Amino acid sequence: MRKIQQCVFAIALAFAVGAAVAEDTTPSVEVQGVKNPDMRSYRAVVAGLDAFEEHHALAPALPELRFRLSARGGADMPAGDAIYLRIVGNGDPIPVPVAQDGTFTVPRVQAAIDDDADLVLNRKKGVLKGRPEVRTPGLPDNVRRLGDLRLECRVIVAIAKKEMGLMMNLFINTVLLTPNWCTAGYGNEKIKFPFPSLRALDDAEIVDGDRRAPIKVSEFSFETPIAEAEWSNDARIVLHYAPDLTPEEKADPWLQTMFVVGTMNNRDLRSTLRKSEDGLYSAELDLDKGSHWLKVGTRNLEAISLGATRADQLLVDGAITPLTKKGKRLHIKVENAGRYALTLDARDKEAPTLRVSRLP
Repeated sequence: MRKIQQCVFAIALAFAVGAAVAEDTTPSVEVQGVKNPDMRSYRAVVAGLDAFEEHHALAPALPELRFRLSARGGADMPAGDAIYLRIVGNGDPIPVPVAQDGTFTVPRVQAAIDDDADLVLNRKKGVLKGRPEVRTPGLPDNVRRLGDLRLECRVIVAIAKKEMGLMMNLFINTVLLTPNWCTAGYGNEKIKFPFPSLRALDDAEIVDGDRRAPIKVSEFSFETPIAEAEWSNDARIVLHYAPDLTPEEKADPWLQTMFVVGTMNNRDLRSTLRKSEDGLYSAELDLDKGSHWLKVGTRNLEAISLGATRADQLLVDGAITPLTKKGKRLHIKVENAGRYALTLDARDKEAPTLRVSRLP
């Protein structure tokens, strides 16, 4: 049952964060010279406004709900014509001003709701992504308040539910055993809801009074315990951004921090490989029973990407596996869940190897 719940939550999450790319069955349209522009149901966005008002107590210092447009994958906003956002229904289009930082508010217009209007962007589908952003004023850029994120999740899920329809809603509610996806879990384990970071991350931690704990991060996202009641709404998540690469690191990628990335514990995960001496790196991972894949390399696998020499290559517990640059995914089948040590030996940079061993 847990596996089914995890799969269904992944589907729900894809809808909620806009990660799923659905087949476009609507006729091609053109907006100010842009064919097939990005658009979203205005009624769905209004559902998000309703959720913000209903759960405003989670972030009482925030006067209004704002949204943010950003480029995908942490890239810079693409240059080009000014960004125009409009509510388009049966009447005259209603402009929605977008600030220089990509943020905007959406007005509530009853006539547009009645028309089943669309929120239309003068950019092609997939170029930019938009999502609500709940931020209590006065916090540093690298600090997120947990109550803000709980409210942000409520807004995201409300928009997703309106877009996906009743039957899909009922199916997901039934499998997750709750209509509140933000607090769903598997037995006693609560789901860690991911949120995006506009900058690459090294690590992050949550701080609540004297209590603190590390939280998992990937390249441009971090997991949050929004479903865990023991963390207060005033808990802070502190994001530690990755430093810019030095000229030396750009010239010699092996001087950069190395990571192992893959699908461990049924989530995308990135773990730092600690450098013990020149060319030797290690990390420890908790692996669930089942099949996993992983790769080794620098941040975002850009400068260095190490993988298998062939597509069907398996990592064997205790065995040394040769790696190749720009290789295939490395696969491992875990018979016994537990903690595993990964050792990268790159003393010979032309013939690196990886060893995976289960710890006692």
